[in-house]
Amino acid sequence: MLLFHGLGEHSGRYAHVAEALVQAGYAVHALDHRGHGKSEGKRVYVKRYDEFQRDLVQFRELVTAQHPGLPLVVMGHSMGGNLAMGHVLDHQEGVRALVLSGPALKLGESLPKWQVGILLLIAKVFPGLRPQALAADAISRDPEVVRAYLDDPLVFSGKVTAGLGAALIRAMRSFPARYASLRLPLLLLHGTHDQLADVAGTRELERLAVNAQVTAHYYDGLYHEVFNEPEQATVIADLVAWLQHVA
Repeated sequence: MLLFHGLGEHSGRYAHVAEALVQAGYAVHALDHRGHGKSEGKRVYVKRYDEFQRDLVQFRELVTAQHPGLPLVVMGHSMGGNLAMGHVLDHQEGVRALVLSGPALKLGESLPKWQVGILLLIAKVFPGLRPQALAADAISRDPEVVRAYLDDPLVFSGKVTAGLGAALIRAMRSFPARYASLRLPLLLLHGTHDQLADVAGTRELERLAVNAQVTAHYYDGLYHEVFNEPEQATVIADLVAWLQHVA
C-alpha cells in the first residue's frame, strides 16, 4: 500500500493505521510530500500540481521494485486523497484498488466563486502568498488529537500558499469528467460532519464512477480525520475487511 497524507501534516500521523495494516499482512509505505514533514521544500508550497505527481510516480517505482508481483493499493487522505486520485487517473494500470479518506475533491459551497477566482489569479502572480490556514479544531472531535496536532513540530498549521491551493482547485475541477474511466475497486471513507473536505465531493465521485466497484462508508457525525476520531477502530476495521475482500 502507498499511503499519502493530507495538507500540512506528515506520514507519521498514520503510524497506527499502518501498524494495523501490517498486522493484517500488508506492506505499507508512506512519504512526506514535498514541503511537508521531514521532506525538503518551502512549507506547503508548489507552483504546479505535477510537482507532487512526479514525486508520487517516483515513489511508486521505488516501492513496487521492492515488492515485485504483489498487488498495489493506493490510499490517500484529504489532500493526499486528491493526489491519489490524480495519480490513479493517470496511472491506473497496475493499481489493484484505491482508498480515499475525507478526500479533497470539491470546494465547499461556502466559498464564493469570486474568491476562488481571486485565489487562482493571485497564484499566477504570487504563488508563495499565504491567504488562509486550516482550522485545527475541525480535524477531530477528540481534543487530545487536536492538541497533539498543534504540538507536533512536523505539522505545519500556518497559512497555506496560494500556489498549492490553486493547484488542488484546478485538479478538483478536472476530476469529475474522468471518474467514469476508473475501473477498479474503490473504497470511500468520509465523516458526515467534515468541515475541511466537502463530503459532496465524495458523493459525486460515488455517483459518477460508474465503471468502478465502489464501496462507501459515510460515518455519521465524524469530523475530517476519520482515522483519528474516537471511532477509529471501526474505521480501520472497515478498511481491513474491504482490503481482504478485494486485494
